[in-house]
Amino acid sequence: MAAGRLVLAARVALLLAVTLGGCVQDDGSTFDPIKQWTEVTVDEEREAGMEFDREIRKVAVVIDDPLVVGFVNDLGQDIVRTIEPQPFIYHFRVILDPRLNAFAVPGGYVYIHSGTILAASSVEELAGVMAHEIGHVKGRHIARLQEKLAIPSLLASLAGMAAAVAAKQGGALVTAQAINVAMQLQFTRELEAEADDLGLTFMSRSGYDPRGMAHFFERIAAEERPGAIEIPPYLYSHPALPERIRAVEAALPSLHVQGKPPPEMQPNFDEAQLRLLQLVESQRTSFAQGKATADRAAGDAALLQAEKRVAEGDVSGAIAFLGRAETTQADDPRLPFRRAELLEQAGRNDEAIAAWRQTLRLEPTRAQVLYRLGLACKTRGERHRAVFYLEQAESRFGAGSELRKKASWEVEKLTFPIVDRAGLADGVDSKGADTGAGFSRESFTTADAKAVWWARLHGRYWEDKYLDKLTVRWRDPTGAVHTAGAIEEEGKPLVVASLPIAGDAALEPGTWTVEAVFEGDVVDRRTFEIRATQ
Repeated sequence: MAAGRLVLAARVALLLAVTLGGCVQDDGSTFDPIKQWTEVTVDEEREAGMEFDREIRKVAVVIDDPLVVGFVNDLGQDIVRTIEPQPFIYHFRVILDPRLNAFAVPGGYVYIHSGTILAASSVEELAGVMAHEIGHVKGRHIARLQEKLAIPSLLASLAGMAAAVAAKQGGALVTAQAINVAMQLQFTRELEAEADDLGLTFMSRSGYDPRGMAHFFERIAAEERPGAIEIPPYLYSHPALPERIRAVEAALPSLHVQGKPPPEMQPNFDEAQLRLLQLVESQRTSFAQGKATADRAAGDAALLQAEKRVAEGDVSGAIAFLGRAETTQADDPRLPFRRAELLEQAGRNDEAIAAWRQTLRLEPTRAQVLYRLGLACKTRGERHRAVFYLEQAESRFGAGSELRKKASWEVEKLTFPIVDRAGLADGVDSKGADTGAGFSRESFTTADAKAVWWARLHGRYWEDKYLDKLTVRWRDPTGAVHTAGAIEEEGKPLVVASLPIAGDAALEPGTWTVEAVFEGDVVDRRTFEIRATQ
């Protein structure tokens, strides 16, 4: 195990040097960290995090049981929802490792050791650990370290230490440094304290008792006694653990907990802990099923009755019938699966998501369920949860399968938005214009020549095969589509679409809407006024 950790540290250290020091720009040039180390972009953080995650999953044992990681993701996203809007999709991973540890890397990737989850005595304690890590991501601490500490030289030393470790040179000191920096990403005392402060705020906003963070710090302190297990320096050295506990306790009187966590969170935590313990003891990363297989004959009869109702046009009756059947055939995943399909067809998306999740509890590793649940969350606008389920589905579809490709593509579109920035302008060609499409406008008059929607696209999608899929439609005050058409390229990365207003157009005054659509998804929507001229 020790040798494996050294190799992991070496690979991660090299990875950090590559991903943070060699990102490719939209124009194809290579990012030079020595020249531009004060200008770390959000996109570079996304790219670095994705590459880090891809590599670490090759060498670390990552728990992929949907019920365990599903709970961790639910808890993390329940905290994240209070800090929207933000540029990152948050990904929560569980690493099979008994040490009390957690770390985060740029772009929204948070890693929790299995030992941390099992050591927590309550959902609030685990929420405290996760909120701290979310604080590092939200605060963009890696990017800020590059500005403050001249990271290019640090990255070079990381690569050197990693090479020494890989070659079994340099002794224990170099080994410890490589693992400490590469795996645990130590921050300055200032940034650690800030992550604690942010974490406390995030906990309070999402309804979790912030005392949970102090309680887990106390748990770590108890483990520091002589003869106890080794605690990674990351969790107590920046700043010292007693100082962190005092700081949290001092902040508690000023924090107001807003509401309560979802009622299912604590029982789901208990269930996830038990399941994780079973995984650890059996040295597995996932279990195939959540419950025993049901009586298929009874399930077949219920499905047949439901289909008869559907054939008669009574979809609502079929949905209700399946709901009743599930009370007596609670272990048959086919019943909530079919109910979810019917609910989705009926446009009852929230209920469909609940039914998909019930199916998942009974059959947690079925890729089709994970995929459909991911798409349903996307439809509801829950991009973080959508990415989680789609990633789970992707890993379970067969290699090279079309559904695997589709799941991967959906994840990419959610992680790297097609539209970076967008707005409305008047189309006036002037050197003084504040956009490439003229002067910014939020309202127009019937005397104006046109309204122009403009957007800067993400560099990943600047190819004809993607640009051809992007259309813009204009809706009149009634909501009806007035006109729709393809975009016009104004030079990478700017695209535009125009709505004639004056002259023959004679548009109706009122509130109009413009929507940019990519593969059926609205990727930008904004409203504007057209006022009648006097």
